[in-house]
Amino acid sequence: MNNNIYVTDLIKHKQVTFDGSKTVFNGIPDWVYEEEVLASNFALWWAPDSSHLAYLRLDETSVPEYHLQMYTRDRNASYPKQDNIKYPKAGAPNPLVSLHIYSLSTDRSITASTGSGAKALSHIKDFKETNRLIVDVAWATESHTQLLFKQTNRIQDHEYTNMVNIDSVHLENSTIQLVREYKPNDGGWIDIAQNMVYLPPTNNSTKVDVSYLDILDNQDGFSHLAIITAGKKSKITWLTRGNWEVVAGTVQVDSKRQLVHFISTERSPHERHLYKISLKDPHSRTCVTCPENPEEHAYYSASFSPKSGYYILNYEGPGIPNIVVRKVDDDAFSAVLQDNAELRALLEDYDLPQTRMKTISSDGFEMTAMEVVPANFDARKKYPVLFHVYGGPGSQLVTHRFELNWQTFVASQLGFIVVTVDGRGTGFKGRKYRVGVRERLGGLETIDQVNAGKHWAKLDYVDSYRMAIWGWSYGGYMTTKVIESNDGVFSTGMAVAPVTDWRYYDSVYTERYMKTPALNPKGYEVSAVNNMTGFRNARYLLAHGTGDDNVHFQHTAILVDKFTLSDIHNYRVQIYPDSNHAIRHHNANKNVYYLLTEFLLESFGGHEYKHIYRERHGQFSGPLPSED
Repeated sequence: MNNNIYVTDLIKHKQVTFDGSKTVFNGIPDWVYEEEVLASNFALWWAPDSSHLAYLRLDETSVPEYHLQMYTRDRNASYPKQDNIKYPKAGAPNPLVSLHIYSLSTDRSITASTGSGAKALSHIKDFKETNRLIVDVAWATESHTQLLFKQTNRIQDHEYTNMVNIDSVHLENSTIQLVREYKPNDGGWIDIAQNMVYLPPTNNSTKVDVSYLDILDNQDGFSHLAIITAGKKSKITWLTRGNWEVVAGTVQVDSKRQLVHFISTERSPHERHLYKISLKDPHSRTCVTCPENPEEHAYYSASFSPKSGYYILNYEGPGIPNIVVRKVDDDAFSAVLQDNAELRALLEDYDLPQTRMKTISSDGFEMTAMEVVPANFDARKKYPVLFHVYGGPGSQLVTHRFELNWQTFVASQLGFIVVTVDGRGTGFKGRKYRVGVRERLGGLETIDQVNAGKHWAKLDYVDSYRMAIWGWSYGGYMTTKVIESNDGVFSTGMAVAPVTDWRYYDSVYTERYMKTPALNPKGYEVSAVNNMTGFRNARYLLAHGTGDDNVHFQHTAILVDKFTLSDIHNYRVQIYPDSNHAIRHHNANKNVYYLLTEFLLESFGGHEYKHIYRERHGQFSGPLPSED
């Protein structure tokens, strides 16, 4: 209510904050914090004993507004409606964030993040209010006595983990101590995630210092489980190690059994498996879901009951997905929630394309790739190729997950080979592979996609004259940068809702990888789409929704203006009125996949190819799976 916090029991309610407004948020995030920091619409955390409440306050008063014209909301109106969104772009003012702790018993609050009302150490003031993000908050207690929080500087390459020691009688006497300072020495960024989990003492433990579990990058640049003891001199004990990574957001602490369950890539970057490890013995790591056959692949996720006795296990591929309930203490227990029997029976009538995993090289780096070929693939023939790219920092497309999507349709119905390559900058292969793209987004990633294209163009079964690339969002940006590179590998590019200039994208995401425009002007210049030469030598499709509150239509408008100024003509633009980033408004999602299909066929087969397809299947009457 009015962006304020209220606490309610069965008898009465109490107002906690009083300054909420259209631009001041208490306990909920603003646009950029929800999108890029918390990945949630909650910004409050109850103490385990429910006596205290921690929450973020976000003041976006100084954040500039972006205006979205909404054309179809009221067709009878002479003027379009307008949505105004506080959206900080690269270099613009961010929302001012502070962390607060409220005591229900005393009805008082303190501001923990700035030291106002708490005895702060000098480090707490190192990040000025305009240069601070609070990125993780977690209670480190079974009651209400300690609260952990992480803060980074604006460009996210310097981090403090702090602990508030709460005085519940005199809240204003609470103190703050520094637990850990982290500044990567490789020039890269700090990945933002909420991974801190409190470790309660065992029954026979004599320890007095607070311990918690976190996922940190080790000295080799791989993300692993670490136990942090927050004493006068904090200590880090690594629970896992190796050239693989623990997946963020997957850690479950079982204090009763002294176990930690987690998902990792230990078996392969393409796979996900559930592991368990004893808090007392780092050598006790056991894979719960790994098949005995090393040639058999799988991709799992899991969610646990509050006391960790049961868990829901999701098998996500490469076979038909299923969901079961398992019991931690009984390996034989398994209750099926969903076996997808109907889907399994349905797909028996279809010849699905085959997926093949490959490894190729680019500038000395090994890249993982996925090649999807038609069910009746014949290596003696030559096939057109469609590259599907995303490529954003820390992302991953090449996995063993089961998928039925537009790429499946292109391979099975159109007879294309579909290739996906996770180049440099993508995730789950360590920091060295990931952070080299910093300050120059679109550089190394473009080189890797072009090198991959050259690799496929040399294969005997590939028609090197009919190679296309497509992507959405960051993938649209990558597609556009590849066409801009003018390497002659891809004759067609199709970009949906692409970034075209990082100055126009949100501050928290952009500055994590690019720093600010003031600190890195040359990087912003070369990362933007500026060179029009490549667009003379390829067909290019550009689709965007005017209601996109994430990647604004401004990106497309500026690029089209550059085309106009440079007399570029062999491109097509499709505008979707009022559609957001997912392009779903008024049947738009179905339409965009029709558009992609038609443009692809026209590019590679001309009207004859399209006529043959329509004769066989009707005017794209076959299934066109949508994607989010």
